[in-house]
Amino acid sequence: VHPQRLMGFRPAEERLVHRSHWEAILILIFISTIMLGGLVYDGGRLVALAGAPDIEAERAWQPVSSLMGSLLAAGGADFALGASNVAWWIHNLVVLTFLNLLPLSKHFHVITAIPNVFLSKLEPAGRLSKQDLESEDVEFYGTSQMRHFTWKQVLDMFTCTECGRCSSQCPATATNKPLAPRQMLLNLRDYLYEHPESMLDEGWEEKVVGADVVSDEVLWSCNTCRACEDACPVNIEYVDKIVDMRRHLVQEEARFPTELTRTFKGMETQGNPWGINADKRDEWAEGLGIPTLAEKPDAEYLFFVGCAGSFDDRAKKITKAVAKILDKAGVSYAILGKEEPCNGDTARRLGNEYLYQTMAQMAVEVFEGYKVKKVITNCPHCFNTIANEFPQFGGNYETVHAAQLVADLIRQGKVKIDKEIAKTIVYHDSCYLGRYNEIYDPPRAILQALPGVILRESSRSRNTGMCCGAGGGRMWIDEDPSQRVNTLRVDQLLETKPDVIASACPYCMTMLSDGVKEKQLEDQVETRDILELLADAVV
Repeated sequence: VHPQRLMGFRPAEERLVHRSHWEAILILIFISTIMLGGLVYDGGRLVALAGAPDIEAERAWQPVSSLMGSLLAAGGADFALGASNVAWWIHNLVVLTFLNLLPLSKHFHVITAIPNVFLSKLEPAGRLSKQDLESEDVEFYGTSQMRHFTWKQVLDMFTCTECGRCSSQCPATATNKPLAPRQMLLNLRDYLYEHPESMLDEGWEEKVVGADVVSDEVLWSCNTCRACEDACPVNIEYVDKIVDMRRHLVQEEARFPTELTRTFKGMETQGNPWGINADKRDEWAEGLGIPTLAEKPDAEYLFFVGCAGSFDDRAKKITKAVAKILDKAGVSYAILGKEEPCNGDTARRLGNEYLYQTMAQMAVEVFEGYKVKKVITNCPHCFNTIANEFPQFGGNYETVHAAQLVADLIRQGKVKIDKEIAKTIVYHDSCYLGRYNEIYDPPRAILQALPGVILRESSRSRNTGMCCGAGGGRMWIDEDPSQRVNTLRVDQLLETKPDVIASACPYCMTMLSDGVKEKQLEDQVETRDILELLADAVV
């Protein structure tokens, strides 16, 4: 417990919204009456039935009721019995009234919390729902009205305890963007209370998206990092709702940030969000002697490089480092080269489900054509999509992140390290590697295997780690300088006074490097991928 809490001071970070409301006062009265009624009932029984063996046995373990009985005994046994009977009726009548009020109040979570946790989805956290885009019976291609939400999403709305943990962890909220997960959910819940007919009336036309309930700006502020979901004590899911509402904006309204026009066009025409000529996808590998699957169809692994590792100049260096380590360890692998498709992760998170499904199906067809069984990728977004979402299209592959594979190779002694890296390093957890797929230890094991490294942890790390700001397609959306998530994240990492900020994601690398440059600290603090550091140290 924080010392300030013990001393009666409010915590510096205010999560709760303090407001007086008749409902809250009534609930407190109900709870107090139920508790007092129980004590009076038991206390009166102890007095009226004194001497009975069972009652005397009860008295020993009901000290508070015994005290209440002592007060009632002053009026005699009959008075105590009468008070006990009256208390019994009041207690039960209040309970019944309370049960009728609960479904109409914010305290409905008392009833819905347990089933909401029990009914949490069992699918991987990184798997979004697959829309049926081919059926002629499809009425909508995104969520815009209350009746479009699934029954579980509505149950989430009723289950919110208003504790504020979600918003306290949200990078959008922390950087003063319009999104506060709790308030978004409460706005939807309050609208449902005010318009219950909106759930069943197919003629209901009023939308909750783009209005006062959930604005466009709220939806486009989300990084889909799942910090809110991980912090929620009752397992409320936010990302699926936000992406479903983005699907409406993109696929039905064609209403999205102008920067995304170029992103979507690049993915449609060139197969990558950068919009770079697809023929340049394998330029990073020139002169390295890396085989393609067409040249080496019996390779054990497909090294899926991804768009960032293929087209981004900084990420290409990381790709080469991965290839160097795989070569040194004698791993049998090959790449797809110019045949490598984009897996569509960016499109799906931004709500362009049609584009995503087109790209995912194309990728699975390529994989199946080469009879791919095992996949290595260094991009957490590619890893999450191939491992968790390709099965929706019949693509089931043994997928590993490069950090997992390399950590195993180090343990097996297949990677020989002979150079000291005398650096103080803080590791940044990628959301799609950490919270989404619970891969926390392999990257740290690689850093700890480097001689001379002092590994430090940020105040927010592992499952409480903060997003770099690139997730959910935010990589491609302009951000106000005063609201940049990457700047705040770099501030947190710099608190450890590192020589190097390390990551295991090319998107994170871009955002963290930009944050360090913005602070003009690039001469003092390096931003490196963990496998770049390892590649520098291998024999």
